Amino acid sequence: MKEVMIQYLQRNLLRWFDENGRAFPWRDPTATKYQQILSEILLQRTQAQTVARYYPLFFAKYPDWKTLSKATLEELEEIMRPLGLYRHRAKRLYKLGQDLKRRRGRVPASSDELADSGFAGLYVTNAFELFMLRKRKPLLDVNMSRLLKRYFNTGDFMDVRLDKEVQTLANDIIEVRRCKELNWAILDFAALVCKARNPACECCVLRPHCLYQQQREK
Repeated sequence: MKEVMIQYLQRNLLRWFDENGRAFPWRDPTATKYQQILSEILLQRTQAQTVARYYPLFFAKYPDWKTLSKATLEELEEIMRPLGLYRHRAKRLYKLGQDLKRRRGRVPASSDELADSGFAGLYVTNAFELFMLRKRKPLLDVNMSRLLKRYFNTGDFMDVRLDKEVQTLANDIIEVRRCKELNWAILDFAALVCKARNPACECCVLRPHCLYQQQREK
């Protein structure tokens, strides 16, 4: 049953994404790996539309790893102000820049090197492996967690860093050739359809197999 549900989700969300997926600069085919991974750091706890408006400003000033590694903490705090949580974000990017400087500009080349780098944390580590190392990894945040917990009916919501069950599900579902697109499909679907409040279950392409919907209909 679980395998059938996984295949149904993969097939239908990719089809939905091809027709309804959102367009963002970091998803453009011309976006560099640097732009993709830095965008994921900027997207944490921030709406995608906000980051999209901010994207040209940030990458005009810091277009590559080298320029980021030369940035001071004060400079990063100043440019981060429009996004909010700017001190936290600036410290993270500064640490990343200093790590790159220590490595003489060389970004981590393997999963093992990530643990000792500025790319710490479940989400950012997965994003790095997905975009930089070309591995199949889930962009697991609260939005993906919500969709998976509803679809598979895995119980109460909890911190994704502690939720081993949803981590396992996330890794299971992205085992497809179009892994990157499926990640984006899940994030978009969670934002537009499987919303935190008032989910649009009536037009959900996952409805036939969604255990959350079946429970609501009882």
